Amino acid sequence: MSHFHSGYRTLEQFSSLIPGIDKVICIQVSQGGIKLNGSLLEKGNDEYSIKTIGVESVMDFVRSIISSGIPYQWYAKEEIPFKIISKQKVQLTIFNELKNSVLSLLYKIDDEDKHLLYFIYFNENLSNFLLEKINEPFSSQHKTIAGFLIHHSVRTVLGIYRSQEMVSFEVKSRIEELIKERDALRDHEHHLRSKEKVNLLTIAQHYLDTICRSRHFHAVLSDSAKSKLLTFKGNLFLLEKTIQDAIDFATTLSPAAPDAVIMLADYHIHFPEIVQQELPQQVVAEGLSERYQKTHLLLDRLEHAANGLKERRVQLTSANVGRECQTPISAPAITDALKKHKKRILDLFERYPDKWMIIRHEFRPVQNLLNMANTNEALTA
Repeated sequence: MSHFHSGYRTLEQFSSLIPGIDKVICIQVSQGGIKLNGSLLEKGNDEYSIKTIGVESVMDFVRSIISSGIPYQWYAKEEIPFKIISKQKVQLTIFNELKNSVLSLLYKIDDEDKHLLYFIYFNENLSNFLLEKINEPFSSQHKTIAGFLIHHSVRTVLGIYRSQEMVSFEVKSRIEELIKERDALRDHEHHLRSKEKVNLLTIAQHYLDTICRSRHFHAVLSDSAKSKLLTFKGNLFLLEKTIQDAIDFATTLSPAAPDAVIMLADYHIHFPEIVQQELPQQVVAEGLSERYQKTHLLLDRLEHAANGLKERRVQLTSANVGRECQTPISAPAITDALKKHKKRILDLFERYPDKWMIIRHEFRPVQNLLNMANTNEALTA
């Protein structure tokens, strides 16, 4: 996370923190003083703007300030930032104080080898502090007080922006993690779908080979036939009949020699009408309340979907079961529904021990619900 962004945002606020300043130079120091980046806040056309400036020529001067560790100092305009004159140790006079109208502020960035430097160019009187009628220069005491207060005020603003950046960084990191998790789930779902398709084609090829051996001829699936078979949904015994009907159709259209290879195309394949098993809307036991009837229907739908997947040898994940439902639902929706109906599900399982056997023993979300109930029962026993 770049900690210099808060320094730039603080630079934008100087015109509000200290009204009427001429300009402010911000220098970002990193890599032990090797790398410098400069920005200039300056007033033009009645408003302040920021632009990037080159500050490589003041590298030695900047290093000397950092080495001193002095948080705030006053300089004459002639001393910085481009025309550097070694500051001589002389007895300060009123004239010296009049010239020293640039305040430097030094901040270390946590424990990193990075620093922020600001150079604030003041008017040479008190007008920046709304004392426009006083044209006397700052005394040494005035400047010490002003430097102390301004240094701490700017440090407070920096801290606020740093805190905001840390929160933004955490939010951004979490969002990136969520995106990665989503992408991983998509990849996993894609893998499962690919695996399901491979299994379906493997079963179709097995049926084709079995029929060919029994009839003593050879047939292959074309790419178009494979593509169409991948759209098949239904019980596996219907898939076997579909392959058999395709062979009969192909040999009827184009009778082949005994040793010829029959090529099955997509137009040879016709899926028989699959009558969906009617969900037991009326099968709920007499005497169940409306709420229990809804729970009963939920379990029936999950069991029906799980049964269809199991017959096709597809893994019983929440995503797969949700897609298999007559009205597809998402995996999180299944989880929420099971939590919402938890107590009634446990009651119905106890009342009807021979129903919903697949989801009881092979569908993990339901198994987790049952295991949790058994654990709680054991703890309270």
